[in-house]
Amino acid sequence: MESSTVTDGVPGSMLVKELDQSLMRHEYGVMVCRLMEHIPAEAAPSFGASVVEVPPLDAVSLHGHHEHEMWVLISGAGTFEVDGQSTAVAGTTLFYMKPHQLHSIRNDDAHVPLKFLSMWWD
Repeated sequence: MESSTVTDGVPGSMLVKELDQSLMRHEYGVMVCRLMEHIPAEAAPSFGASVVEVPPLDAVSLHGHHEHEMWVLISGAGTFEVDGQSTAVAGTTLFYMKPHQLHSIRNDDAHVPLKFLSMWWD
């Protein structure tokens, strides 16, 4: 799929673009695709977003940071942990972490990757 910037026949009013898998990189122990790298700098919002893929039986490294963060589970099943409390998760699930909360997610499936959308802001 090529990049397209056409909406309602008006060039330049919307960006539709397949994610460039070559931009996936290793962060927090898993593969991360930072979405703002796919849009023009002048269109970048004041928040960050990424698609995260956790391989089977792997996990996002336990971490915390100064930003608020929200995850939306896209596919897979696993165990979500925040500040030492764990819960099993599956399906379309929303997670919110306050600044400095330690958080992680582990993929409990031996065959299927776990995928989620991450968004963060100050």
